[in-house]
Amino acid sequence: MSKSWRILLALAAVFALVASACGNDDDDAAASGSAPTAEAPTAESGEPAPQPEAEDEPSPEPAPEAESAPEPEGDPEEAPAPAPADPNIVEVGGGAVIDLGECPDEWDNDAGITDDEIRFGSSLPRSGALAGFGTIADGIGLYFDAVGLIDGRNVVMVARDDGYVPARTVTNVEEMIDVENLLGFAGILGSPNNLAVRDLLNENCIPQLFNLTGLPEWGDPANYPWTTGALMSYETESRIWCAHVAEEMGEGATVAILSLDNDAGEAWRVAFNECAGDLGIEVVEQVQHDPQADSVGADVTTLAASGADVLLVASSGAFCPQAVATVASIEAWTPMMLVANGCQSIALFWVPIGPLANGVRMVNTQKDVSDFTLADDEWVQFVRGALEGQGVDPEAASHALGYVFGEVLHEVLMDAAGMEGGINRANVMRAMWQMDFESRGAVGNALRRMDGANDSYMVEAGRIEELVVDANGARYVPISAVISFEGDTGTFGQ
Repeated sequence: MSKSWRILLALAAVFALVASACGNDDDDAAASGSAPTAEAPTAESGEPAPQPEAEDEPSPEPAPEAESAPEPEGDPEEAPAPAPADPNIVEVGGGAVIDLGECPDEWDNDAGITDDEIRFGSSLPRSGALAGFGTIADGIGLYFDAVGLIDGRNVVMVARDDGYVPARTVTNVEEMIDVENLLGFAGILGSPNNLAVRDLLNENCIPQLFNLTGLPEWGDPANYPWTTGALMSYETESRIWCAHVAEEMGEGATVAILSLDNDAGEAWRVAFNECAGDLGIEVVEQVQHDPQADSVGADVTTLAASGADVLLVASSGAFCPQAVATVASIEAWTPMMLVANGCQSIALFWVPIGPLANGVRMVNTQKDVSDFTLADDEWVQFVRGALEGQGVDPEAASHALGYVFGEVLHEVLMDAAGMEGGINRANVMRAMWQMDFESRGAVGNALRRMDGANDSYMVEAGRIEELVVDANGARYVPISAVISFEGDTGTFGQ
């Protein structure tokens, strides 16, 4: 072949390589946006791979293949959604829950809620020795008449008399469930009375709100999530009593106990005996009295024979002033007298015996509107003014005490109204177990706070006060600061 043909063939090869490279530039740049690399001739082209010009210039190593990117674990947006929360489980705090799946088939979460009413029931003693408490439910109703509509509805209280007899409480509750269309029950009075209906109400998923008793069992959301208490636990009250006796009397102080012969009296007795032993206090005599007794005078006379330094009256209603008046009649016995918080009302219990009540001490947790030293208190002014405007004597019976529990129910209903689904049975229980507000009706405007099984008791603060009765009238004189166990009481059994 001539030299000119060789030149022509070489030029043709060069043009072919340039054309091939330019085509690859366009394709690769469009694919990756990076600088292109020349492709090796394929087998189909029949062209040999370029050879090195010298032995010391080896062929370039082929570029390593890029490592394939790991397979994505999955688009987060395409990941399986978590299982939806069980709509039947209502969290109330501390791991405690209400399981609506356990409610009866015919259960209605919206029972007791009409277009214009929210209906609650109660059973209280309107007769017998504890009849003074019989108008608490009336007072709750009057509270809501004073504050107006809640979520556009009137709050209605339906109450029946049980005479503090548990069997009558059961009959009342069963009949009201059948005929009254109630959201739940609020303010049933008495430990044995509330115990008598607790299983019935919990099995039927019916709220049993703020039982008017300090039985520790009311702080048990794990087992009885539809039941809550409203008073300081008798265990907490007893701890405060023990500490006060130890501080005032010192180690070796002797105590005589008069208590109700029922679950409430047993709770007080057990708790006080436990803390007394820890503080070197000796319980020298104990008498339990019939809750249906006409008088406890003879029981107090029996206790007087012990000569104890302290008389602890772990009772309620008319039995409290009876016991104190009997002590006043025994000249040879002048013990310090500690009386249960339930007998706080000056007008209801102490005015009838006048100066004989001097020196009574108790752990007070709410404000008493009949204490004239509280005349300027905002809450007392509100209650007295509202009741007088409603034609009710603020110092008659226990209407004013009803306002204290009306304030609590008000907070519960307003919290429930703000929850999804609004006011209904489940939301009312959730709001009750998670309440958290400063109570205007509480001594020291103390908190009313719960958090399910973390904190199962609504009232955990009180102040030791002494009743003074003289020419100026009757009033309580604080002899301690507000003592708070807020959040420390925990839950029943722990």
